[in-house]
Amino acid sequence: MHIFYRLPVLLLCALLWGPAVGRDLLAVGTHFPRVFELDAKGQATGLAVDLLNRAAALQGQRLRFESVPWARAQMMVEQGQADILIGPYRTPEREARFLFSKRGFYEDALVFYALPGNAGLWRGDPNELSGHSVGLVVGWAYGPAIEQARSKLKLSHPGDVATGLRMLQRGRIELLASNERNTEPVLQAMGLTQQMLVLQPPIAVQAGHFAYPRNAQGEELRQAFDLGLESLHNSGALRELGRLWGVKVPD
Repeated sequence: MHIFYRLPVLLLCALLWGPAVGRDLLAVGTHFPRVFELDAKGQATGLAVDLLNRAAALQGQRLRFESVPWARAQMMVEQGQADILIGPYRTPEREARFLFSKRGFYEDALVFYALPGNAGLWRGDPNELSGHSVGLVVGWAYGPAIEQARSKLKLSHPGDVATGLRMLQRGRIELLASNERNTEPVLQAMGLTQQMLVLQPPIAVQAGHFAYPRNAQGEELRQAFDLGLESLHNSGALRELGRLWGVKVPD
């Protein structure tokens, strides 16, 4: 694809900021299917990788990617050990720790998964789940409705989606909150697709962003990459890449 290389000359100049030129940029994240993954050779792939690589190329930069546990990825960016955090949802707590891209680059519907016998528990209001056992994956953000209902729920915190699905299968929790993009590949790999139901309506719809250290260099990075993302959106390239990777892109 060559859409990105038709950006206006002024935008190319705007993306060439001084302090970071000549230094490798480090982007970190964890396994987000079709957004950020490592292939069989250990190479980073996904929508986020394509977007960041195109912006970095315009700046004459070298960009490295590392896949690490989600809590560690956040810590690395917060402490300035990495330059870009891939894919966090925006929350007030995270905004105190990071600088977020103006535009989200992908979108997830967060939903509950359940065994058929528990499908009737969810009717759209988390407050109606008072006393029921719910799994929330460690480090994930589920939106204000779940946050407000936390004290009423019997919460468990699986370390990842696969652990949450096993807990659901064994009856240790009644509902698992996740998203279809992350969960469907795991369900298929575990052979559980026919056993689990996706409950509607969604708990929340969240946009995933890039985030940067909350310092002067992070602000420069954010401004530069925001220009690139905005141009990609306006040209239709962001949506085209979303279709290529099978990822929903915000309007």
